[in-house]
Parts: sequence; C-alpha cells; structure tokens
Amino acid sequence: MRSISVTLSVLKVIYFFSTVLQFQLYRSMCRAAGQYVPNDPRKPLHKCDIYRQPAAGNLLKQLMAKGASQPWQEVLQETLGEGRLDGSALREYFAPLEEWLRQEALRTNEYVGWNYDGDYCKRSIETAGLQIFGGYYNAAAGPLVSLVLLGLCSWLSSSLI
Repeated sequence: MRSISVTLSVLKVIYFFSTVLQFQLYRSMCRAAGQYVPNDPRKPLHKCDIYRQPAAGNLLKQLMAKGASQPWQEVLQETLGEGRLDGSALREYFAPLEEWLRQEALRTNEYVGWNYDGDYCKRSIETAGLQIFGGYYNAAAGPLVSLVLLGLCSWLSSSLI
C-alpha cells in the first residue's frame, strides 16, 4: 500500500510540473503568434488565441521534433529561450482574475483568510514535535525537509530526461 501512495505522490508532482510547463509553452506560442505582447493591455496573455496560428504551430513542432534526444532543459532553452521551469506565465495568465477577486473582496467587504489561534496551533505543532518560526509552522525552513525536496527535484529532473 505504501508504494502506491508514493507512486501517486510522484504523479502529483509530475502533474504539477506539467501544468507550470503548459503555461510557459502557451506564453511562448502566444508571443510567437503575435497574440500576446508583455505589458500591452490590448494583447494580454489571457486573451491569446493560438488556433490556426502557423507561428505557434511551428514553435510546437520545433519543440516536439527533439523528442527525447536531449534533456528537456536544453530543448526549452533552444526553443523558448528559457532553460528552466518558470511559474510566472501561470501567474500572469490569472492576474486579471486575481485582481478582480481582490476588488470584489474589497467591494463586498469579504474577509479572506482565517483567524490564527496561536495557542491551539502552537500546542498541536509542539506536540507533533515540529518547529515553529515566527508563530507559524514552516516545514520548508527545516533542513531535513529542504534536503528531501532537493533530492526529489534532482531525481525528477534526471528521470524526466
């Protein structure tokens, strides 16, 4: 049963990376098609339409033609000019929605978030033997977690080649 949960977790990590990469590719294809121009309100990323755009198709063909002959980082660098995963395209795509939600929350006086009950949370976290930084639990600050994440990322990048 444990190996199934580990496998499912790895699949979730791969799915996460593929989503980030999808938006990164979309942004590059939109640029190639002239459908998106950074900082131009007339051509925002979220309104890009690459349907029947030869430049976008050619970029995708060029990317896919490499197959598994090179590491994916090199293929991205050669094709898109970006050699690593970058989540900024995802943030940029959803920026109008994020701004609308922020404005709507202000307009309707909605409270976004939750109240922090420091005593209860602190007791729970200390009982579990976890560390607290600044009153909040921050697992990423633990050195062991950082090493595990580094190892996982290295393994994933080498296995996706």
